Amino acid sequence: MNLKVFYFSFINLLVALAVTAANAKTRNHLTDECYEHASAFFENKIIKFEDFKIIKEDEHIYIPSTILKREGASKVEIKAVEIENKKIQNFYGLQFNWKDQSVIDCRSWYHTPLIILLETYDYYTPFLMKELNAIKVSTHDLVSCGSPCHYAEVNSVYIIDDVSYEPFSRTEISTPTYEYPSKMFIDYLTLDEVYQFMSTGDGFETFVWRDKTYSIKDLKRKSIN
Repeated sequence: MNLKVFYFSFINLLVALAVTAANAKTRNHLTDECYEHASAFFENKIIKFEDFKIIKEDEHIYIPSTILKREGASKVEIKAVEIENKKIQNFYGLQFNWKDQSVIDCRSWYHTPLIILLETYDYYTPFLMKELNAIKVSTHDLVSCGSPCHYAEVNSVYIIDDVSYEPFSRTEISTPTYEYPSKMFIDYLTLDEVYQFMSTGDGFETFVWRDKTYSIKDLKRKSIN
C-alpha cells in the first residue's frame, strides 16, 4: 500500500473512532417541568441534572409498584433519584435511561407516581414530517392538594432515537378534583394492565374499565382457573 494512502486511511480511522466514542457518550437531560418544580422547591436555586443522585435500593423507593412495559420498551431502565437536603425534606424524581440518553423528570412534592407505562412511539419531525423511533414514558400521578383533595395527572416523557432532537415532556391529562385514577388513562390500558395496578395496595377491589365494572376477586379467580 502506498505510504500516503496508508497515512490518510489511518487518520480517517482515528476520526471515525473519535466520532463513535463521542456518540456513545450518554446524553443527560433534565425536563423543563422538572427544573421548574425543583428550582421552586429550593427557593429558585439553579438545578442541574448532576444535582440528582440515584437512590440506593435499600433506601426509600420512589418508583411505583406498577411498571408496564409494552413490546419494544423492555430495555428502558427506570431509577429513583433525589436531591438530598438535610435542612428540609429531600426532593424526588424519576430517571429514564434508554440507549445513550438519560432523562430525569420530576414534579411537585404533591405528586406521587403510582403507574408507569412504557411504549414505543412514532415521532414525526416538524416541517419535514420524517418518522423517527421514540420511547414514550407515561407516569400516572396521584396529586394531593391536601386532605381529602386529590386528582390525577398523566405526565409523559418522549425520548427520540436521534441525538438531533432533545427529549421533551408534557402533561397529557389533568383530571378534575376528586377524580382518581384518570378514567381516560385507565381506558387506554389493556384489562390485564389495569388488573396489575388494581391488585396492588394502590388499587381498588372493583373498578370500571371501558364502561364495564370488574372485580379483582373475579379476575383473580378466572386467572387461576
